[in-house]
Amino acid sequence: MNNSENISVLGERLTDSNFWNSCYEDRDLKPFDDRDWKNLVSVQIVRLLESLSINEKSVCEVGGGDGEFLAYLAKRYPTAEFSVIDFSPSGCELARIRAKREGVTLNVYQADVFSPPSKLQKHFDLVISHGVVEHFTDLTGVMAAKKRLLKDDGIVLTLIPNFSSPIYAYLCKRWSKTIWDDHVPHDMRSFLAGHEQAGLMPLKQGFLGAIEFGMLSMAITNGPERKTRFDRQFYLFLSRLSKVIHFLEYRTTDFPATKLFSPFMYVVSANTDVPIDTVKDRSGNT
Repeated sequence: MNNSENISVLGERLTDSNFWNSCYEDRDLKPFDDRDWKNLVSVQIVRLLESLSINEKSVCEVGGGDGEFLAYLAKRYPTAEFSVIDFSPSGCELARIRAKREGVTLNVYQADVFSPPSKLQKHFDLVISHGVVEHFTDLTGVMAAKKRLLKDDGIVLTLIPNFSSPIYAYLCKRWSKTIWDDHVPHDMRSFLAGHEQAGLMPLKQGFLGAIEFGMLSMAITNGPERKTRFDRQFYLFLSRLSKVIHFLEYRTTDFPATKLFSPFMYVVSANTDVPIDTVKDRSGNT
């Protein structure tokens, strides 16, 4: 594989490919359903993606895993180009299987974002990640690696779990200290600072989703610590509570996103070397 100059990992990588391979075991590859109210938070993520002018653009998901969102978008935007970069062999294989099953084209690259194929440098209009950058102690370094994939006038969307919420933070630590230690629990200030130090200008930021305790499923299912019956029953109760609220939202309108209960936080950003007027119309701030 021909790589251009690589970006070194200055901090610690908190997960490895074996961890992610285990997460992809028994993954359900059914197509993403935007009409299923149980998927409401994922639907809200897709809405955010679609607000960033995908049509006829080149889109890359770093840590794209099984390609669920990109395969869905590839059917809606056939003139766009969609690519997955993931260092997990299992994740990449699932993305290829999904693309074939759903009859779409996904370019799948099994590669490290710090040393991607040289042809991908400055190739994409939109670079996204969902639940990736918080697994590195050096947020600036991994954001700089994402920036290297970006065209000069492109934009970056970064989503991470909202562990600035004391509720989600407490429950994750209670159910699995191992899973908790695999994350850097950013608040919005440190999240924005990592972008700015990497030469990315935040255009839009916020919390996403009203509530979603299913976000903690990894702590329950993948965390090696023993769970009490109460813990499992309490998680089940909270997950069902989330679904009740999703159903009400689906039938009415989205409830407010808040620091206390929203499962995710996000930042849309652009290259600081590019005049802001050239990218502001793609930030979702219309």
